[in-house]
Amino acid sequence: MLAGLNKYQRFVLIIAWLGWVFDVMEASLFGLTKQPMLKEMLGEAGYKANGTVWESWGHNGMLLGWAAGGFIFGIVADKWGRSKTLILTVGMYCVFTALTSLCRTPEQVVFARFLTGLGIGGEWAAGAALIAETVPDNFRARAAAFLQTAAAIGSIIGVFVNMSVGGMNWRFVYLAGIIPAIICLIARFKLEPDQPTEKERKSNPLGELLRTKPYNKNLLIAAVIGVVGITGGGILPFWLPNLIAKAVLPADLTYWKNVSMIALQLGTLAGVLVFPPLTDRFGRRPMFAIFGACAGILLYLTATMAHNLTLIFLLAPLTSFFALGLTAGFALYFTELFSHRFRATGAGIAYNTARIFNIPVVMFIGIVGKTNVALAIGTVSSIYILMLIALIFAPETRGKPLEA
Repeated sequence: MLAGLNKYQRFVLIIAWLGWVFDVMEASLFGLTKQPMLKEMLGEAGYKANGTVWESWGHNGMLLGWAAGGFIFGIVADKWGRSKTLILTVGMYCVFTALTSLCRTPEQVVFARFLTGLGIGGEWAAGAALIAETVPDNFRARAAAFLQTAAAIGSIIGVFVNMSVGGMNWRFVYLAGIIPAIICLIARFKLEPDQPTEKERKSNPLGELLRTKPYNKNLLIAAVIGVVGITGGGILPFWLPNLIAKAVLPADLTYWKNVSMIALQLGTLAGVLVFPPLTDRFGRRPMFAIFGACAGILLYLTATMAHNLTLIFLLAPLTSFFALGLTAGFALYFTELFSHRFRATGAGIAYNTARIFNIPVVMFIGIVGKTNVALAIGTVSSIYILMLIALIFAPETRGKPLEA
């Protein structure tokens, strides 16, 4: 899959991929550990009364940090360089993931998730821009497919980490966040520093982006697509354990929760490998529309019909194929919508700060989910209509070189 790249281009792609693998691994850990974590902190009665609400707040803490990180470090990457920003942000989420293991209250967990999200959001913005500007134009779709396989592999690694040490204590799971520090050490000495010009260092990439046509319009379109794709794609991985809990005996929950997450992410892996090549052949806009429409329909069916293990294992991976498969197009399409001088800023805002709008959705599911998680998820599946509307106004970038 990496044939046709020189040694340094392969190294950049692998380092960014590893960074994203551990990003996603870390993001999946809360979904896997949230129930034993909060039952320990709140007690069984407290969890029964407010468990899903605190689950939502924990997820929202990360989303806020993710959004802020994408906004802040996208600008930093345009002003100070992609390589330095990549190393800094990977180091940040290593530290704060490990610190989650020391939390004693739900409030501390929410704060730790926020700090971890800062690094995760910043890493994607810097890494996506670095890859787009390092690999040849005709390789960008394959690079995007390779990069987004991390969404599946990172989640699967998170499952195995939880299976290995989570049974002893959920705190041990978060110590796995230390592992990506190795990436920082390697990248620190191997990545060639990209040197922004004096003009770029003194510029205001956000202000310039907002003033410059058609990039400001592109930013709005990309943000809507990002909001829908990220919100819809994140629902099932986070709430699948709650659906599984309704379908199995309590004694079997841990086993089936882990197995179902692996099945879900196998669907993701297939989707992210297929989506970018399809956009190269048929265009970015048509494939986003097809995958988005299928994702919305299947998410509704999974939430409202998957009441037993057979239907969950049939519908959940298929939903993930479309809902998370289309996210492989973000690193490809979002970087194509902006010129070099504010590429990381634009892509970072579109992909990461869109998570702010995800927060009310998560809270809605958390509150309604106290009585009916399936109904809440089924209702939210209609969000994909917004993506279809935004695509009417979106530019087609297939076959066009990356703007300097």
